[in-house]
Amino acid sequence: MRLAVFSDVHSNHLALEACFQEAERQKADVWIFLGDYVSDCAYPHKTMELLYEAKKEHDCRFVKGNREEYILDHHKNGSDWNYQSTTGSLLYTYENMTADDLKFIDALPITDVIRLPGHDAIRICHGAPYKTRVLLELGNGMAARVLHEVEELVLLGGHSHKPFTERLENKLYVNPGSVGVQTCGVAQSEMAFLESDSKSWVPQLVRVPYDNAAVVREIEESGLLHKSSVWAPAIAKQLVTGENLALSCLLRAEKLAEGGAVTDAHLKQAARELGVL
Repeated sequence: MRLAVFSDVHSNHLALEACFQEAERQKADVWIFLGDYVSDCAYPHKTMELLYEAKKEHDCRFVKGNREEYILDHHKNGSDWNYQSTTGSLLYTYENMTADDLKFIDALPITDVIRLPGHDAIRICHGAPYKTRVLLELGNGMAARVLHEVEELVLLGGHSHKPFTERLENKLYVNPGSVGVQTCGVAQSEMAFLESDSKSWVPQLVRVPYDNAAVVREIEESGLLHKSSVWAPAIAKQLVTGENLALSCLLRAEKLAEGGAVTDAHLKQAARELGVL
């Protein structure tokens, strides 16, 4: 029994296609999706179409991520999003999704349990089973804490964009990294496989090359660069370098704001200092 695990696509449909090809090459029996399917890259509906195709052709399991929660909250409650650095990318994503896309992500749970006959049960989530935005990173102790809290022996999660595995006694945590927007200095798509001999699940973290330049061209031709004047250029550069430039811009802007509200001017200054603009 082999499982393919995908997380944090962020509308990078070309990277997702490459990962699908790898999953098919390795003959994965079950495909597991851990959320953050959209935002940041161009043409989010193309990613959603790939998910629909996968659901038709494979045994797929899905949970929602925090980006889906943002989109749904905007859809249901409205927001002050506009086309500028902090929210422009999210607004672009929302305006380029269909009613069926919104219905699909709205129906997704934030956690689920995969039970396969003769195998240990697997808990899946985006951040943590109780909240999508909980950050489990290697060395911060959160993975061990959440593993202790869940009944299942295996926990799969994403959100951090940092692939790693961690064990706590007889329990296993696996983060497959990010399909669409990498942060660890290697600009290749990240995913994971789990294989079982009916006694335990053995993880394998893999990197998959894809056409990074084509994704950057889509961001440019879609108009997203102009609608998200700092975040989108940071993501475009990050797709080529694998460096976490978008987060670096945000953190630098927070320092420039000196405890006050982060403005578009702060973000643009941060982006210039970091070589994004």
